[in-house]
Amino acid sequence: MRVLLKNIRNYILRDITAEFSQGELSTIVGPNGAGKTTLLKVVAGLVPYEGQVYFDGKNMDDVPPHKRNVLYIPQKTGLFQHMKVRDNIAFCLKVRKVDEGLINERVRWALQKLSIVHLSERYPSQLSGGEAKRVAIARALVCGGDPLLLDELESSLDAGLRVSLSEEMLRIAKELSLTLIMVTHDLDWAMGRADKIFFLWEGRMLYSGPPEDLDPSIIESKALAWLGSVLEVNEVRINEEDCYAVIEGQRVPLYPCTETRSEVRKVYVPPNNAWVDVHGKIRGRVVGKVKLNDIERVLINTGNGVIIARNTYLTLTTGENVRIRISGAVPLKNRPVY
Repeated sequence: MRVLLKNIRNYILRDITAEFSQGELSTIVGPNGAGKTTLLKVVAGLVPYEGQVYFDGKNMDDVPPHKRNVLYIPQKTGLFQHMKVRDNIAFCLKVRKVDEGLINERVRWALQKLSIVHLSERYPSQLSGGEAKRVAIARALVCGGDPLLLDELESSLDAGLRVSLSEEMLRIAKELSLTLIMVTHDLDWAMGRADKIFFLWEGRMLYSGPPEDLDPSIIESKALAWLGSVLEVNEVRINEEDCYAVIEGQRVPLYPCTETRSEVRKVYVPPNNAWVDVHGKIRGRVVGKVKLNDIERVLINTGNGVIIARNTYLTLTTGENVRIRISGAVPLKNRPVY
């Protein structure tokens, strides 16, 4: 399904236009209060708005939430505490008065799809955070619908579980041909895996498109300091022990190494992974400074792009030549140009 938002405005969002396509992973990123959850709720019809929402060309503005057929999984799972896992998953089918045999078949399918068959007779209070998320996802999937909206799937999960569950949702969405729209605070995963990122800042859409096409010149300095850098690399080397990119002579470790390929041409550098260092090999010129969360970030123009770096010195002036060191970067997809 193709989801199109046109000129969306409300108490948070300011003239948002965005397109989400079937078969693509779309991630919505931005700081707290930027409007990420509100944007999902606009798609689902759960909050008031001005503008237009289209599903495959059909205007949905007058369609109530329960008829939009959207699979929306909020941050809080909202499982019924008095029901076992199996009954939680079956709930919407029972409300629809679906045949009991079909209910059992669909529930069995969802339990297997999310690898939670062994949890079917437990109550929500007996589940871990990751298990509860899986049950909430299974409950949504059995209802059927499209698009699939995930609001901070990683909330309350540790890093390893967060990534594995996100990867699993990406696989399931592709298997079921669902349009997947995810809100996430995991910038590393979003930049490395998404087909498109949608960067919200104070209710405005500052960028929408492939991560590797991010143009720092169109994003205001403070927002860019929060987001981080996209840089071209001079070379990528992979061996049995590690993998790294070469940027102006510095070896920059790449993670995850297992997904790195020699054809990588750009990387994402998180804002905390670069800092000004007199011994750094990467040279550049200060083009701007901004304070974010009481930490000064410096925008530095290099031959490989604009780097967002922490300022480890007391005073730096615009136009000053500096050196930078980078501790690690995320390889970005290298899409063919037609």
